[in-house]
Amino acid sequence: MITQSQVRHSQRSGGEGAGNRGTVSRAAAVGGERRQRTEPLLLGGLDNNTSSLGFEEMSIGLLGRGRAGGPAGVFVVRVFFLLNAVVVARSLRMPSRSRGYTSPDLRQLDFLLHPSVYDRRQTPTADTGEATRVDIEFYIRSFSSVNPVDMDYSVDVSLRQRWAEARLNNTLRRPIDTHDPMVVKLLWKPEVYFPNAKHGDFQYVTVPNVLVRIQPNGTILYILRMKLTFSCMMDLSTFPLDHQTCSMEVASFAKTTRELYLNWYHDNPVKLYRQLHLLQFDVNFVAATNCSHSFLAGNYSCLQAVFHLQRNLAYHLVQSYLPSSLIVVVSWVSFWLDADAVASRVILGVTTLFTVCSESAAFGNKLSTVSYVKALDVWMGSCTVFVFLAMVEFTLVNYIGRHRRRLLFRSSAEGQEKLEARERSDSIRSTAVGTPEMAGNTPLDAGDSGAAGTGGSASVLRENPNTEKSAEGNVEVPLAWLNEAERAKRIDRNSRVVFPLLFLVFNLGYWVYYQALR
Repeated sequence: MITQSQVRHSQRSGGEGAGNRGTVSRAAAVGGERRQRTEPLLLGGLDNNTSSLGFEEMSIGLLGRGRAGGPAGVFVVRVFFLLNAVVVARSLRMPSRSRGYTSPDLRQLDFLLHPSVYDRRQTPTADTGEATRVDIEFYIRSFSSVNPVDMDYSVDVSLRQRWAEARLNNTLRRPIDTHDPMVVKLLWKPEVYFPNAKHGDFQYVTVPNVLVRIQPNGTILYILRMKLTFSCMMDLSTFPLDHQTCSMEVASFAKTTRELYLNWYHDNPVKLYRQLHLLQFDVNFVAATNCSHSFLAGNYSCLQAVFHLQRNLAYHLVQSYLPSSLIVVVSWVSFWLDADAVASRVILGVTTLFTVCSESAAFGNKLSTVSYVKALDVWMGSCTVFVFLAMVEFTLVNYIGRHRRRLLFRSSAEGQEKLEARERSDSIRSTAVGTPEMAGNTPLDAGDSGAAGTGGSASVLRENPNTEKSAEGNVEVPLAWLNEAERAKRIDRNSRVVFPLLFLVFNLGYWVYYQALR
């Protein structure tokens, strides 16, 4: 028989059990809600302080409620700890996204390059007291604008530097390639410069053309791409049959040979783009040599790449030598014209002379002003001389062919003037009042003048042009004219052979001499 006290005890126990079950249910709900809020935060990569703070708060709350809730509450707390352990393990395998890490190597690199660990002002071998060796390599992408006026040339070059960084040895699992400016800034880099560079620019299209590759053994490859203009003192004495040597120097700027020395990388440190073509030159070969700069502060390491360039002659053959040769040949056309064609031969000679002089001046303006004679100057000057000699030949032919005729016409004109003067004098004497002596002397004077004067002979020549005697002597005038004309033609015929032969001999001597110098 159940007493009233037992009923009240059972009701009280049932109420407490219901209360306990209600407490456990509320604790589980709160734990699930907080877990739903916490898991995305942990997976999202919050900072460690924030995650640990939330985790501690939730752990304390759940432990208190679990103990109050009995075995069911303890089970819920254990499940919660297990889930959080899984989340933490996953977060350790996947770095935090808030710091931008993609691999543990980058996190390790950031730690190694921290200013408290890595001093970028110190050379890699400063602790050992040895000079740091840096291997240099050039990759020439383009070689253009070899300018003989400004004595310079432009290149698009990639400078590759390699050195061993002992402070990064055996710290990475795989090579790291990066062009991050912050990483480049934190690293120690060789302070090199180009002594013979006039000006230069870094390539920024479309990103800064900088690459740093860090090997697991600590070897660093540092690549820079630049557009540089170098000075090149050219010898133009054999231009355009010249051979030029232009150099590209790289040297240490701040570190002496006690701290840094430069060395060429392997046997072929200067590489050219396989499709590289210069406009006026051909690259015969490239020599990689060493050089050193000595100053008051000490000796500085230096490397030099020497480019041996051979000028391509095709352009100048078409633009310089062929036109000037044709002008010289055109000047010889006057040798086939008649000696009496004065106007035609003068116009031809003056035109060719003016053309060759203009062409010589035009090519002279394209080159630098130098104190010596160039091969092109010798050629253009010789062509000018040949054209000028053709004009001199015409002058000589014209003089010889017209010499006798000019003398005859001049003597006839002088005799005519003397005859007219004598006739005027005789008319004056006949009208004047004179003495017998004067009258007696007048016929004699007139006769003498008619017999011995040149005027009479001139009038005879004028009246009879076919006479065989000239006023100056016993020379047959028509025969002299024929001889003069024949002599002038003979000079023209000889010039047709002599001038081409002389020009051919000059060409042989010119090309043989300058090709030997080339």
